Amino acid sequence: MKVPIYSGLFFYPLSLLSIRITLKKPIYFDYASTTPVHPNVLKAMMPYFTEEFGNAGSSQHYFGWAADEAVESARKKISSYFGLAARQLVFTSGATESNNLAIQGYLQGKEPGHLITSSIEHKAVLQVFQYLERLGWSVTYLNPNSFGCIDIASVENAIQPNTVLVSLMAVNNETGNMTDFQSIAKLCKQNGICYHTDATQAIGKIDLRTCSNLPDLISFSGHKIYGPKGIGALLINTDAAMKSIMFGGGQERILRPGTVAVQQVVALAACFDLMSALVDSIPRINRFKHKILHELMADHIVNSADNQSVPHIISLSIPHLDWEELYRKIPAIAVSNGSACNAKSQLPSHVMKALGHTDALALATIRISLSYLHEESDIDFLIEYLNSQLPHR
Repeated sequence: MKVPIYSGLFFYPLSLLSIRITLKKPIYFDYASTTPVHPNVLKAMMPYFTEEFGNAGSSQHYFGWAADEAVESARKKISSYFGLAARQLVFTSGATESNNLAIQGYLQGKEPGHLITSSIEHKAVLQVFQYLERLGWSVTYLNPNSFGCIDIASVENAIQPNTVLVSLMAVNNETGNMTDFQSIAKLCKQNGICYHTDATQAIGKIDLRTCSNLPDLISFSGHKIYGPKGIGALLINTDAAMKSIMFGGGQERILRPGTVAVQQVVALAACFDLMSALVDSIPRINRFKHKILHELMADHIVNSADNQSVPHIISLSIPHLDWEELYRKIPAIAVSNGSACNAKSQLPSHVMKALGHTDALALATIRISLSYLHEESDIDFLIEYLNSQLPHR
């Protein structure tokens, strides 16, 4: 299936830098934050707002049957992409809920032991572990290596006899740096340890169909893969007992009570029809990344590892420039400082701090995130614009 490219928002002249700067809307380079809903995804979900509006839990009539069939069809499509059975997927409101359910749901009822995570995880994981520490669990927070990645040696060295769970994201949301989750999954299996990964930034950026060693628990969100906000899933690739962390009805194997948002579920499944095209676009995006890094003349530090990061995310710290001044200089492009979940905070990113940056340098960081929607002209503009607006070495 060929993914159509949007027109309108992403169509600009090939030159005329001054005209593009005066546009009311900046050019979007923040796809790691969220993505537009793909037209095919929107089309798939629309009937479930109006025509097929039934509750999937209503088992006495047609409307409930149709809704339930749509949910189960979506569940089968998504789980089969990962080579798993439909019963191994639970729908949630997004990766934050999936992370909470994965970690707390797996540990619920267990005697406190030892846990492993990293200092560069998303807050939806870090704050869970900080809460677990207050409940008596011992936590090791791994630090990234000199390339900004969590290496398997540090995981192996951190394992203790009472280690119960490892939680390490597949792709860092701020730097794009990858964790060797397949090797870690194998290591954890050999040691009888459950391995959870937040794969939110990995799906569509890595071809997960080729992975032979999947983690036991996998979280992700739909709005990072051209679906709507408010839908995600947890894949349960383990026979270990999971418990709900909420009270309510018996939906989603009793693990996630609450009325299933049928239209969101259908939309998430439609996102997986785009996967082949997204994976096919990786070489093109990789070329864009190398062009940016090769032609960018402004003074910068690259936080994304050379050969161990997805091409879609480029993290650059700009030395000797106050962060407020930095963002005042680049209003014509939509980029972020890091995680969208930290956007309202003026505190430096914990990820940048873990890489050894000072507070000032951590704040003076931009995350450029690319998409298959970008054209060569967008990349040319980005390079020219940054070179014109930022101080040179």
